[in-house]
Amino acid sequence: MAVNQTTALKVGLCLLGLCLFDYIVGPPLYWQFMEGLVAFSHTSNTCPPCLCDCSFQPLLTIPEGCCLTIA
Repeated sequence: MAVNQTTALKVGLCLLGLCLFDYIVGPPLYWQFMEGLVAFSHTSNTCPPCLCDCSFQPLLTIPEGCCLTIA
């Protein structure tokens, strides 16, 4: 009876290890697979080129007259 319990414990620990491995490694592999599938299924001619008129201003600017000096 003790042999059956140790075998069941080993099988349970192996299943737990496989589930943890799938939980950790599964999502990154899934997203890489989906990105590859999308890149393979679409051609580059279906998307028009992006014509962005982005200014080179920073996202956060300080107005000219609001400088505080700390002495």
